[in-house]
Parts: sequence; C-alpha cells; structure tokens
Amino acid sequence: IMIIIITLLLLLCFSNLSLSKEVHQHPPSILGSPQSPATINCSHSISGYDTTLWYQKPTAGSTLKLIGYIQYSNTVLEKEFEDHFKISGDGSKKSELEVQKLQPEDSSMYYCAASRHSDSVCVFLLQKPSVIIQHTSTP
Repeated sequence: IMIIIITLLLLLCFSNLSLSKEVHQHPPSILGSPQSPATINCSHSISGYDTTLWYQKPTAGSTLKLIGYIQYSNTVLEKEFEDHFKISGDGSKKSELEVQKLQPEDSSMYYCAASRHSDSVCVFLLQKPSVIIQHTSTP
C-alpha cells in the first residue's frame, strides 16, 4: 500500500510540472565582488501558490540546502543562513533573495520554488542562476 501512495504522490507531482513555466527567476547569473550585496528575484503567477522557497546548491554533486521561504509576508530562514541572507517580497507573487555580503563560499547555484504551503509534497524547481565571487587585485 505504501508503494501505491508514493506512486500516486509522484503522479500528482509530475502532472503539475507544466506549472513551473509560470515561475521566473532572474538574473540568470551574477558576478560580484567580495563584501558586496547580490539579489536574485523570483516571480510566479500560479494561482493559490502562497509560498516561495529558496535553495542553495554549493558544488556539483552536493544536495540542495534549504535557505528559507516566504509565505505571504512571513519569512523563515534556516539557522545557518540567518545572518547572511535575507528573503523579502510576498510568497504569493514575488520574492527576492539577498546575499548581504558576498563571500567566496557563496559561489553556488541558487533555486527558487513555488508551493501551496511550506509543508507541500510538490515543489517546482526553477531556473538556476549562479553567483560567482570575483576577486579583484588592487595595484
């Protein structure tokens, strides 16, 4: 019976994948200097989806890390990201992820996803802008 439930949940998820076409993330990439801020925008037009989630994928082969999410105007950041990231906007239409002061370890792929609720089974991954920290030498 567990296999049937999992199969039904997967079918439900995959039947709604076309919804991801209504979610947009920009810019596609960011090149920034250490200690400068960087912002990634996410917007969607999926009726009834009130939550935007933000993820970080630090290196190839690593797993996605939840940075946090915004549901309407309520923001929740995971403990390890609280002092370094800021999420603003409203989860029902648009959201911004701000890295307050870029560090070399911020060079990652970032994803946003739209969901009905933070506890939803199906989330829709979107474009993956990357943030690259550029080290400039001073003469």
